[in-house]
Amino acid sequence: MPESSFALRFTNKLAQWSLISLPALSPLLVIPYTRNLIVNSKFLLILIVLFIILISFAIKTLVQKRWEVAISPLTLPLILFGLAVVFSTFLTGSYPVENLLGFGGIYLSLVLISLLGSTLIKGDYTLKIIRALTWGGALLSLSMFLQHFGWGPTKLINASSNFNLPHSLIFNLAGSSFVAIQVMFLALVGFIGLIASKKKLAIQDWLLGAINLAGMGLGVWSILPGRVAAFTLTSFTASWTVMLRSLESWQTALIGHGPAAYANAYARFKPLWTNGQAYWQFNFSNANMTPLTLVVTLGLVGLFAWLFLFVQVIGQLKTTSKDSQPLLWLLIASFVLQLLLPSNLVILAIQISLLVFWVAANQNHFSLLRFRTVRWRLYPAKLEFIKKLTKKGNWFVQISGVLLFLVAGGLIYGLGRAYAAYYYIYQADLELAAGRGVQVYENQRRAVTANPYLDNLRRDYALTNLQLAVALSNNLDLSEAERQQVTQLINQAIREGRAATLLDPNDIDNWLTLAEVYRNLIGAADEAGTWTVNTLVNAVQVNPVNPIIRLQLGQLALLDEKPQDASSFFLQAIELKPNLPAAYYQLGVAFQQLGQLENARTAWQEALRILPETSDDYLTLSQQLEDLEETLLANPPTTTEVDEQENTTPNVTEQNVSQQENDVVKPGEDAQLN
Repeated sequence: MPESSFALRFTNKLAQWSLISLPALSPLLVIPYTRNLIVNSKFLLILIVLFIILISFAIKTLVQKRWEVAISPLTLPLILFGLAVVFSTFLTGSYPVENLLGFGGIYLSLVLISLLGSTLIKGDYTLKIIRALTWGGALLSLSMFLQHFGWGPTKLINASSNFNLPHSLIFNLAGSSFVAIQVMFLALVGFIGLIASKKKLAIQDWLLGAINLAGMGLGVWSILPGRVAAFTLTSFTASWTVMLRSLESWQTALIGHGPAAYANAYARFKPLWTNGQAYWQFNFSNANMTPLTLVVTLGLVGLFAWLFLFVQVIGQLKTTSKDSQPLLWLLIASFVLQLLLPSNLVILAIQISLLVFWVAANQNHFSLLRFRTVRWRLYPAKLEFIKKLTKKGNWFVQISGVLLFLVAGGLIYGLGRAYAAYYYIYQADLELAAGRGVQVYENQRRAVTANPYLDNLRRDYALTNLQLAVALSNNLDLSEAERQQVTQLINQAIREGRAATLLDPNDIDNWLTLAEVYRNLIGAADEAGTWTVNTLVNAVQVNPVNPIIRLQLGQLALLDEKPQDASSFFLQAIELKPNLPAAYYQLGVAFQQLGQLENARTAWQEALRILPETSDDYLTLSQQLEDLEETLLANPPTTTEVDEQENTTPNVTEQNVSQQENDVVKPGEDAQLN
C-alpha cells in the first residue's frame, strides 16, 4: 500500500507540474531537429503532457480502485467538441494520420487533458499558473530583444543544428511576433487579474509584468507594415467566401473537411480576386478568425460545440470562486483572441492548462462522476470463472485502467514513429544541402517507412527518385544494371506520387508532383503526355483558379504541336491572372507557331510591360521582340491576314472563365490515371 501511495503521489505531482509548465514552455520550446522546428516542438510538448495525464489517470484509477471525473459546466461542451473532432478526423478521409498530427490531435489533446487532468489536480493554483505564464512571456520577450540586436536564440539553434536562421525578429520562438504578442497579452491579463483580486504580489511579479509589456511593445512594432516581422492574414472576404462554399455540401457543412484540411479548402474555394494579391500562390492554413476556420475544418457541429464551450466559460463569471477569478478572465481572454484571430498551437496549449486549473480550483462546487465496484451476483454454472475474475476487485476499473495504459502506449509509439519520420526528413534536407543525393534518398526512404501515411513525405520521396533517375540516365554509357536502376527509380517515383494523391487527393501539391513525374517521362513512355494532362486536369478540379496549371497545360499542348489548344490555355491563365508575364510570353510563342505574328508581338509587348526592366527575362524577351519586329518588317502581313487574325483570336478581356474551366474540367471527370 505505501508503494501504491507513493506511485499515486508521484504521478499526481508529475501531472501537476507538467500542466503548470505548459504555459511557460509552449512559447519557448524549440527542438531544431525536424524540418518544421517550431510547430513540431509545440505539438510534441502538448502530446507529451497528454501522455503524462493518461498514465497518471490510469495509475490513480487502479490504485484507488475507482474511476472518477470531475463534472463541471464545461464537461458537456468539451465532450461535444471532442466528438465533433473525432467525426471530422475519421470521416472526412481514408487516412486520418495527417489530421491526428495536426489540429485534430491538438483539439483531442485539449479535450482529454481538460477532462482527465482536472480530476488529478485539486486545489487553487491560480498564482502558480499565472506566474508560469508571465515567466514564459518574459523570457520570450527577452529572447525577442536579444534577437533584435542579433544575439538571440538563433545563435544557439544555428550552432547546434544545420539551420541557417536569420538573426532578426523574423524568427521567434513562439512562431512569430504575432503569436508572441498574444502570449504577452494573456500574461498581462493574468497579471492585472492578480492585482484586481488583491493577491499579494512580489517584486518579481511587477518586474515580469513590465518585461511582458515591453516585449509586447517590441512585438507590435515589429509587425507594423514595412517592418521585419510584418505578416499577412487571410482576408475576411476570402475567409468568408471559403466558409460559404464549404457549406454547399451537407457533409462538409456538418463535419467539415478535416481538422488539418483548411489549406486544401482554401485552394479549392478561394475567390478569383486573390490572384491579384501579393500572396496569390500561398494557400493559408487558417481563416482570419477561428470560428470561420472551425466551420471549414470541423463543420457547423464543431463550431456550435466551440461556441457552447465559450458561452459556458463566460457563464461562470458570477459563480466562480473569488481566488480563481483571474484564471477565468484568462480563459475568457484566450477565447476572445481565438474569436478575433486565427488559432495557433501556443495559445491552445495555454488554454489547455487554464481549463484544467480553473476546474481544479472550483472542484468543490462540482460533482464527481464515479464508477465503483461492479460485481456479478448470479453465476450460472458455466460462468463460474467470472466470479474468480471479479471477486477480488472491480473489473470495470481494471479494464479501463489497462485500456488507458494501452492508449498511452499507442500514443507514444505513434508519436515516436512520426518524429522519427520528421527527423529523417530533416537529415535528408541536410544531405540535400551538401549535394549527397544517395543519402537524401536513403533518409527519405527511412522517413516514409517510419510514417507512410503523410503525403508530403511521399511527395518528397517521389521527386528524389525522379531526380536520381534523371541524373543517372544522363550518363552516356549506362550498364544494364544502371538501366534497371533507372527503371526502378522511375517506377518508385510514379508509385510514391500516386500514393501521395491517394493519401490526400485534395492537396494541389500532390497532383503537381505527380504531373512533374509524368512530364519527365514524355518521350520515354508512350502515354506519358496523356498521364500528365489527366493529372493536371485533376489539379484544376482541386485548385480551379490557379493560372499556373493552365500554363502547364498550354506548354504540354505546344509540346504536342497543338498551338491552337495551347493559346486557349494561355488565354485562360491570363484571364485568371492578367499580370502573369509567363502566360503572355507563352501565348506569343503559340501565336508564332500559328503564324499570327502580329498577335505574337502584342502578347510579348504585354509581357514586357509587366516584367521588371532590370530582370534577365526582360532583356531576353526584348531581343526576341526585336527579332520578331524585323521579321514583320521584312514580311508584313496582308490586310486580309490581319483581319483573319483579329477575327480568329479571342479577346483576352472577353474570355468567359467559368466556361473555360468547364472545357478543362469536364474531360477530367471521366479521366483515369493508368
